Amino acid sequence: MQQCAHELTYSKTQIAHKDFHFIGAFSPSDSQALTPLGFYAIQRISSEKAELLALFVCPSVIGCGAGKSLLQHAISAAKSHHFKAMLIYSDPNAAAFYAKHGAQRIGTHPSGSIVGRELPVYQIPLMPSA
Repeated sequence: MQQCAHELTYSKTQIAHKDFHFIGAFSPSDSQALTPLGFYAIQRISSEKAELLALFVCPSVIGCGAGKSLLQHAISAAKSHHFKAMLIYSDPNAAAFYAKHGAQRIGTHPSGSIVGRELPVYQIPLMPSA
């Protein structure tokens, strides 16, 4: 994660931008504080496409449906902005998750953080085919 910190850090300006959508998921705890479960970020990359920049869940809730809920919310948000597709540059360890939830692998892309690492690229169609 340390090698990817610069790619996974979002500024206040970026979060506030009209083409950026950032959502966190929290659970109430006994102390009235909210416990983070995960988050996602999507960004407009063209008039027809969005990119899922990040989708992370806390390790303690992996396998409990938090990732699925966040992905479904991200898809709904992208659809509400009338995007036709959402791109995902996936961590290789998350590739099966995206494929399981309907993403279609369309290629690979070099990692911006780790030299020699290839990221699987997925696309989720958001509009029905004609």
